[in-house]
Amino acid sequence: MGVQLNIKDETVIRLAKQLAAAEHKTVTQALRDLLKREHQKREEAIQAKLAAVEKLLEGIDQHWKPETRGMTLKE
Repeated sequence: MGVQLNIKDETVIRLAKQLAAAEHKTVTQALRDLLKREHQKREEAIQAKLAAVEKLLEGIDQHWKPETRGMTLKE
């Protein structure tokens, strides 16, 4: 089965149970869904940052002389 969690923090246990009850799921299902949502949000944030960097780089590239565009630092 892999890693098993043994959570001893009373606050975490209470919150997990509250989440499960609110979503009408087991604690495992509620935590799985929560972790999937958080993972997805993290991935989307990373992709948004990468897109912003690419846009910034495209803007910078426009300021280079035409003959140097697309060149690497080694060239």
